[in-house]
Amino acid sequence: MFEGIYFQFPKLGFVLFFFLACEALCPLRSNPLYFPRAPMFGAVGVKAPLWLWISKWAMIIGFVIALMSPVREREIAADTGYDILLVMDPSIIEPEVISHVAAFIDRRSTDRIALWVPERSEVIVPLTREHAAVKSILSQLSAQPAEKKATRQISRFFTTSHEGRGWVLILSDTPETFVYALPVGVQTSIIDVQTDSGWVEKSDRGHPPYARIPARRYFDYYYIFPLFLGFLAMLAYLYGRNQKGIK
Repeated sequence: MFEGIYFQFPKLGFVLFFFLACEALCPLRSNPLYFPRAPMFGAVGVKAPLWLWISKWAMIIGFVIALMSPVREREIAADTGYDILLVMDPSIIEPEVISHVAAFIDRRSTDRIALWVPERSEVIVPLTREHAAVKSILSQLSAQPAEKKATRQISRFFTTSHEGRGWVLILSDTPETFVYALPVGVQTSIIDVQTDSGWVEKSDRGHPPYARIPARRYFDYYYIFPLFLGFLAMLAYLYGRNQKGIK
């Protein structure tokens, strides 16, 4: 509950020692009343109840804690970049093609990357910013006959994408047979890896990478809670002080 909360001005906690010193060295005085034959009264008197003492110090401590300003820091990364799905024809998986795809991924540092290889044992990597993991999976693939086609199942990869952020890159040497249907509402680029060797640079011109925006820091302030509790304790203390017969 209190994890990550700290004080912005912790040194102001020394204010509490001034109240402690004043309590010990400057006791509250009241107007004296003189009665004849005072010994007849003995030790009879009315003392302040314990709850009055507790409310006084709860008031002081609450105000001091509010003065120290308890906060919790949050760091929110900027949500920028495209959500890119790489759909690869399993028949074109060769070291040269994989090196081009890895170079493309390296250029998209602010984008989320997904991978889909529609073969008998499908390779599916959901959208992620862990680009090293995607490249590691790519390096372990090998060429296989294309037994499946790219269909509208592509849309399932973009369930968490913002509107206009989705982008599909379909890599194949026979796109006319590999692509069965295209998704609706998602930008799609079909790349023939045999005839278009410079597709990495062209993709950057058509969809330039977003500039990296540093994460922003936000503060949640909690001084209002000890301030409110101190205010309630002050009301209780003032009510007790105004009662007749309490010193």
